[in-house]
Amino acid sequence: MPDTTPLLSLPLIMPSQAQKHLTHNEAISRLDSLVQLSVKSRTQTAAPDPAEEGDRYLLPENPSGLWAGEPAGHIAILQNGAWVFEKPMTGWMAWVQDEQRIVAFDGEWILAQASPDFQNLPSLGIGATADATNRLSTASDATLFSHNGHGHQLKINKASTTETGSILFQSNWSGRAELGLIGDDEFSLKVSADGTTFTTAISFDAETGTAHFPNGLTGASPAAFGSGPLITSDYVSARGIDLITNGTGQLGNTFNFPAEFSLDEVITPNLPGSFRFQGHSSSTIFIEEDVAVDPNRAYRTSCYVRQENVAGSWSAFSNGCRHLQYVGVLCLDADRKPITATHHMRFRQGDLDSRTTLAQPLSPGDTVVHLTSTSGWNTTSAHAYDRGIILFGYQNSKGYEYSDYSRIVGHDLFDLGAIDGTSKTITLKAPWPDGLKNPNDPSGIWPTGTALANSSSGGSYKYTTMAGVVPEPEKWFRAEGFIGGIDKSGTNQTQNFAPGTAFVKVMWLANYSNRSGGWTGYPDTGASHSVWFAGISMVPDPTLHISKNTAGATSGSYKLQVIASDPVTNQLSLQDALPKLSEL
Repeated sequence: MPDTTPLLSLPLIMPSQAQKHLTHNEAISRLDSLVQLSVKSRTQTAAPDPAEEGDRYLLPENPSGLWAGEPAGHIAILQNGAWVFEKPMTGWMAWVQDEQRIVAFDGEWILAQASPDFQNLPSLGIGATADATNRLSTASDATLFSHNGHGHQLKINKASTTETGSILFQSNWSGRAELGLIGDDEFSLKVSADGTTFTTAISFDAETGTAHFPNGLTGASPAAFGSGPLITSDYVSARGIDLITNGTGQLGNTFNFPAEFSLDEVITPNLPGSFRFQGHSSSTIFIEEDVAVDPNRAYRTSCYVRQENVAGSWSAFSNGCRHLQYVGVLCLDADRKPITATHHMRFRQGDLDSRTTLAQPLSPGDTVVHLTSTSGWNTTSAHAYDRGIILFGYQNSKGYEYSDYSRIVGHDLFDLGAIDGTSKTITLKAPWPDGLKNPNDPSGIWPTGTALANSSSGGSYKYTTMAGVVPEPEKWFRAEGFIGGIDKSGTNQTQNFAPGTAFVKVMWLANYSNRSGGWTGYPDTGASHSVWFAGISMVPDPTLHISKNTAGATSGSYKLQVIASDPVTNQLSLQDALPKLSEL
């Protein structure tokens, strides 16, 4: 019978053995040292001093001192104050305290766990949970991708052009910006306020590298220049000394012109292009840009116009196949709000202007308006717009108060016969409405002395350039007109700017009389009948003479005159500046 166990060589108690406790205690001590083996280190080369009972080490190569001569890999154990050494067996495992790792013995001590395989992992979460879409997920204060001695690239690859390869920036899990190749191969940056609708802020042409800002660019020029888009040299050239951009078609496109127009670079009066309208009567169409004007000055407006000839029998019509064309402007205030005739026209009884002032305060709910004079107020016209009141206390968004322009207008406020010239009162059909209250008074009360007038209405467009038909088809004609000065007469003079004007928009009523089935002495010449406009122009003209009308029904308006020369007498004279149409 062997006297030790076959694996740990623990001493066995033999039959009839004396002092059996010695053998038992030795076996217990070896078990205490070797079971659940934990060593302080496997790199310590000499026995530490001091050391504590039970300290254990795995011996490295060439140990020294009290360990000298012991084979590498053996276990040194401080037992009963002395170092004893145990030879490990294959498969033994030990926890190395200073490395925080488990090692196993296989002729030598090696790491117990094999190197993990990080290839083709289905997912990986670092401080977060990965899922089927976000297969790599991390939650941390930062993520670092550094070089390995040289540079570093972060690569995002997509399968095809129409796919997306991008970086998405989120706020509380809702997208706010996306950067990359988004649905095409042009690099772009898109932004979103709601995580659903994304707007392209900037994109780059893949071939040329040209940057595009489809929604404009700010901050590239001083703030004092305003917030409009930047302009190019082509844009400046297309305007020249004129106020109308691209009026000659120099940009080679229809920029600044209504969608109803198409560019024609063949049929043109010696200009880069003309603008063709085709079809039945248009609604009022406008140029895109608002044109800033000084309404105190005078301007010359002009354009070329050509009407297409249409085969057919038009002898029954005085103008044949030619149609009415209207070209002019719509006035806008400083807030770019359209100024209509009702915003400044005043009713006149004969030559008498109805403008007056309040003799008593006017409050919401009042049924009688007290005036200082009822002279010029309506006693004959049944039109609703002639039975209304306009109050001159309107202020724009900057707080400027206009004297002859107002958007505080009400129609159909009183009946004919409601004006009492003796008491100078107007009895209203209904109590004075809140919609016409004084916006600058908490109670909406208009004070005594407030300027007001009997309202009226008329045409809101200034047909300054053309209002008629061309004399012949298939020929270019030059239409020319004039506008200047501020009409304070309340009569809506065509050649004057409406009071309150700060901008104008060029407008057209193209092929106005070409209606389906014919219209008022004009034939239906078909849905493809064309008219061309070119050289759209508006320029200040210092040669125009402006004089104020001081008497009669148009008192407060301005007369425009041009300098005319007489080749016979060699004298200059002033003649009324009237619109004209002349063959080119």
